[in-house]
Amino acid sequence: MKERVPIPDFARQWTEHVEASTSLRMRDDEAERAFWREFIQRKVYAPEPSAIQVLEYLRPLLHTHGVESVLELGPGWGSYTITLAELCREVACVDISRDVLDFILRIGAEHGPHNITAFHAKWEEFVPERQYDLVFGYNCFYRQADLERCFQRMDQAAEKLCVVGMNTGLAPAWIHELDEAGGQVNWEWKDYIYFVGVLYQMGIDPNVMVLPFEKELSYPDIETLIRGECARCAPGTVDAETAANILCRHFVQTQDGGWRATVRYHSGVVWWTPTGRQWG
Repeated sequence: MKERVPIPDFARQWTEHVEASTSLRMRDDEAERAFWREFIQRKVYAPEPSAIQVLEYLRPLLHTHGVESVLELGPGWGSYTITLAELCREVACVDISRDVLDFILRIGAEHGPHNITAFHAKWEEFVPERQYDLVFGYNCFYRQADLERCFQRMDQAAEKLCVVGMNTGLAPAWIHELDEAGGQVNWEWKDYIYFVGVLYQMGIDPNVMVLPFEKELSYPDIETLIRGECARCAPGTVDAETAANILCRHFVQTQDGGWRATVRYHSGVVWWTPTGRQWG
């Protein structure tokens, strides 16, 4: 007897996308650690507006489920971590980068919460000693080639709630125009719909909320604008004059000579109650 509706194999498609990436970070652990080591050196703690919206949505959900302990995958620069630590009794973070964890512990001490612990490990290899009320991961799944197994591990580690999510959205108009001008744009393919599809294939019907948010892009001068927005183009495919003509139609120059534009994206929040299964 078949109960599930046949759908595209989202798990396989996700794996193929990850494995097809030309980024060394996707397959080399040391390259990933090196990236975060350099990134964290120039990072200042500042939660993203989208993270604030997500946590406001989750606040009543955490209260309803009586969440007091959290296990967070890939905390990055703590956009979610510090607020989770304020809402809950304890937060444990798992990350492949020691530099990330040191940053999280430092900003936790600076901003008040003293209930954050850190585990220096790859999620694929990490074995938690106990279950946590909530297992949480946001914008951190880009290296998880086996997304189904990743979610199985989250499901097993959670006692009350699992939350995964990702910021996503359609490319702004100037990205399409750069591509049409021959730029061979590499636009991020990842999307929250993979999460929903993979969980459905696992026999889990998750809850989904798509939250709209805006992000302001700001560049100090036209050269930086061109360099920043053309970073998605293949090298040498769009000349500076063509790029400037396209970008200046969409960005507004400010009195200080900078350039700004507002883009609209979405944040897909996907959550489910743990199944209690023993996955193979």
